[in-house]
Amino acid sequence: MKISKKGKIVAVGVIVILVLAVGGYFISQNSSRLDVDYYSIEKGKVSKEISGEGEINSNSISTVYALASGEILEFDCAIGDKIKKGDIVAKINKSNINYQIEGIDAQIANLNYMLKEAVKPADKESINSLEYALSSANISLFRNTEDLNKMQALYNQGAISLDEFNLINDQNTILKNQVYSLQNDLASLRKEISSNVELQYASQIEALEASKKAVVESLDNCEIISLKNGIVTEKFIEEGKFVMQGSPVVEITDFEDINIIADVLESEIVDIYVGMEVEIDDVISNKEVKGIVSKIYPKVYEELTELGIKQRKVNVEIKVEGLSDGYLLNQQLDLNFIKGHKSDVVAIPIDSYYEENNKYFVFVNENGKAISKEIKIGLIGEKNVEIISGLSVGDEIIEVMGNEISEGSKIK
Repeated sequence: MKISKKGKIVAVGVIVILVLAVGGYFISQNSSRLDVDYYSIEKGKVSKEISGEGEINSNSISTVYALASGEILEFDCAIGDKIKKGDIVAKINKSNINYQIEGIDAQIANLNYMLKEAVKPADKESINSLEYALSSANISLFRNTEDLNKMQALYNQGAISLDEFNLINDQNTILKNQVYSLQNDLASLRKEISSNVELQYASQIEALEASKKAVVESLDNCEIISLKNGIVTEKFIEEGKFVMQGSPVVEITDFEDINIIADVLESEIVDIYVGMEVEIDDVISNKEVKGIVSKIYPKVYEELTELGIKQRKVNVEIKVEGLSDGYLLNQQLDLNFIKGHKSDVVAIPIDSYYEENNKYFVFVNENGKAISKEIKIGLIGEKNVEIISGLSVGDEIIEVMGNEISEGSKIK
């Protein structure tokens, strides 16, 4: 049977219409489907956490002190240098100490001379000379006193003037003073040294000897020695400066024995306890390492934020193992205190469920449709939620947040 040209045209038109109709149907079906995010459920971990920051600290930070006074001649180490127990940190100039010893020796010699002079026996010839001078002075005073008495009578009778009387009276006063002075000098020569005076000199000499001994011993301390292994993290004095005995010289930190000091808000400290697990973000290895709360400080302190807001915080000490090498003292790390933790449980993201009438639900993908399923939840973490029942591993769950989903919604 021969089909006319007109018939062929009609047949082709029918086929085109059918193709367009079928294509339109599928386009219509796809355009009505919601574009959502969904994923297959797997087992994982759920953690309830308190986030915070901590600083690298060392359990062994020691200060090396100068055991002698003097000028720092040279440092044998710089900040950042590794140092071992017994290594020389710095050297003190011994010249100043030698000068101190010479000064003390001079003081001791002077005291010994003074003591020797004090206990030296009196010269007999000097005593005889003073005795003769005192005898002569007494005779002169006796005669002058007789003349003074006579002049007193004449003055009372008006026979002599007051000036004439005062002249002989002044002479009498001078003679009395002379006799008194000679008596004292003679007594000093005759008198032996007091035991108290001798003891005083001896005590001063003994004190200087003890001081000299300490200074001499400090000669052995002119090399300042490290008492621990570690790294020099601070210098308290510069080369060429004078250091006093007992003053700090350097700080040495042992980076083999580090911990972390975290600051926790006062309102959150009630949830922190000794022995609590902590996860620390090891930025060098890009891994999480475990830590344990080892100490909670017994004092609250105040701190201003960059915005000027006052916060009350408490320091918490964290013992950590397995942290990478290379951290700096006081370097900050992010960390999380674990309030609750479960591993190898069915878990979903925190934004994948919703609540309705005190019940919990999720949407799962069943043959391209969103089907609501009731679930029971357990531990609610910061990122995930534990599923006790209602879901199984492999179920495809739809993310609720940001999607307008309802029961039976078509999804793609």
